Amino acid sequence: MIEKYFRAGIRFRWTKPRDAIGLLDGTIVDSREAPTSLIYDGLDGNVLDPYLRQVHVSSLGLSMHMPIQYAWLDYAPGRTATLPFGPYDVLTGYMSGCMIAQWSSKGVRYAGHVGTIDSRPDVNRPLKRNFAFAMAKDTRAFNPLAAWPSHEIEQILTQINPRPDQRILGLITTSGDFYSILMASMPNSQWCAGGIKKVQPIHHDELKLMMLRD
Repeated sequence: MIEKYFRAGIRFRWTKPRDAIGLLDGTIVDSREAPTSLIYDGLDGNVLDPYLRQVHVSSLGLSMHMPIQYAWLDYAPGRTATLPFGPYDVLTGYMSGCMIAQWSSKGVRYAGHVGTIDSRPDVNRPLKRNFAFAMAKDTRAFNPLAAWPSHEIEQILTQINPRPDQRILGLITTSGDFYSILMASMPNSQWCAGGIKKVQPIHHDELKLMMLRD
């Protein structure tokens, strides 16, 4: 359960796995990129969760240069990437409005990233339609980007100097909880967590209506 490691101010060294570039055909495909090393790299001097001002970071189970284990779910633009759950929580991104889903099939639980593309309704409509009609009845989903109002992002990132780039990641834990993570991207593969929010799921029927309406 790695959500505790993304409290505001926790720093990492990390290089995001590549996007799974391919045909923009709306198909459902296997996630193929392997996770890359995600290493704890200390605390930020400006942005810091109030909890970490009161207790040592070791209370979260972190130690300097500790690797954090996770599974990676591809962003496949124009397609839906899927990944069966194993022993690790699932990260995916970057997020710009895509739905992240989970469901079960034949006793196996899956995570999926519906790979919409900004300003490409011609790609997004058939992509969403294909996923909507393929969904299992227990499908649940969330939009990680929607968890962070722009003014809140601005307030957090202006505390970091020099001003970093904004990135949002989606997280599905092995227990089935959904989280949205705000990350500050800095030079030399350095990252700082801006915070993490638990997000309530959208269930099958509402999700299908959303997919077919957009």
